[in-house]
Amino acid sequence: MNRGYAGFYKDHYLRSSYEYAYARYLDHHSMQWSYEDDIFDLGYRKYKPDFFFYNKNGELVKIVEVKSRNEQEKKRALLILNSIEKLYNVRCELVSYEDLLELYQELPFSLNSVITEWINSKDTTINKAAFGKLNGHYNLRHSAKAKKAIGRNTKKLWASNSISKQRMIDGLRNSGLAQKGKHKKPRETRCCKKCGRPFLVIVTSSKKYCGRSCSGNIAIVIATNASMVKRQQVHKEIQNYIIQWSKDNKDLVQSTPFNKIKSSINPLIDQIHYRFGVKDFRVISKSVFGEDRGRKELLRFMKNICDENVC
Repeated sequence: MNRGYAGFYKDHYLRSSYEYAYARYLDHHSMQWSYEDDIFDLGYRKYKPDFFFYNKNGELVKIVEVKSRNEQEKKRALLILNSIEKLYNVRCELVSYEDLLELYQELPFSLNSVITEWINSKDTTINKAAFGKLNGHYNLRHSAKAKKAIGRNTKKLWASNSISKQRMIDGLRNSGLAQKGKHKKPRETRCCKKCGRPFLVIVTSSKKYCGRSCSGNIAIVIATNASMVKRQQVHKEIQNYIIQWSKDNKDLVQSTPFNKIKSSINPLIDQIHYRFGVKDFRVISKSVFGEDRGRKELLRFMKNICDENVC
C-alpha cells in the first residue's frame, strides 16, 4: 500500500513525496508538465499515469510514472508503461527513487531536503483524500469482465475459512452492518405527551414526544407563553416608568395642553425607546391601559398621577 504524503502543489494533487520531488526537478528546468490528464484502457485494466508532457501543438509526446523503491511495484509499472507505448504510440518512462537521486546530483538542493520539505509541509498529509476528483480511481470504471471476476473471488472468500473472510466479517461488524435490525440497548414504550400515541425509545432517552410534529407544536406553545410573559413584564415596567416620569416632571405634565401633546412627551417616548426598545406609541399606550387609547388618554392619566388621584 502506498503511504506517501499527499497534498497540493501548483493546483495538482500529488500523491507522494517522490512525485513532488520530480515536479520540483521539472520546475527547476522550466519544463512544462501536467498531472493525471488521461486514462488509458489496456484491455485487461485501465490506468492513469502521473506526468504528461506535450509539444507546442498540444500533442502528447511523453508519459512519466513515478514509483518508490519497491521492486514489485516498479516491475508492474514497467509492464503497464510498455503496454501504453505499444497501444497508443506514446513514449513512456519510469522514474524511481534511484533515478531521482541521479537527477538531483546537478541541482543546487538535495533530494532529501525536498522530500523533508514536502513531508513537513502544512499542506500535506499521510491520509490521502479518497473523494471526488482527488481519488486516484476517479473516473475509472470496472469492466463487466472485471466485475464478474471480483464477484467470483468474493464468493470464494465467503465460502472459505480464510483470514480474508474473517477480515470481511470484522469490517462488517465495525461498520455496524452486521448489527442492522438488532437492538443493542434496552427499549421501552412511552406515550406522547402531546397526542398520546405510543412510541419506542431506549430506556435512557429523554424523549417525551413521538416525533417532530408534536415536539414542534409544544415548542411553539412554550415559546409563545414565554414571549407573552416577557411582554407583560415589559409593559408593567413601562407603566411604572411613566408614573415615575410624570411625578419627576410634574410641572411639564400639568402645563401641557391637549393640543400640544407630542412635543411635550417626546422626551418620555425617547427614554422608553432607550430603556425598553419600544418606540411605537400604540404599544406604550397599551402598557398603561391594556389597549391603545391614544395620546390624550395617556396625558390625562399622567395629569391624574400628578394630582395624586391615581396611586
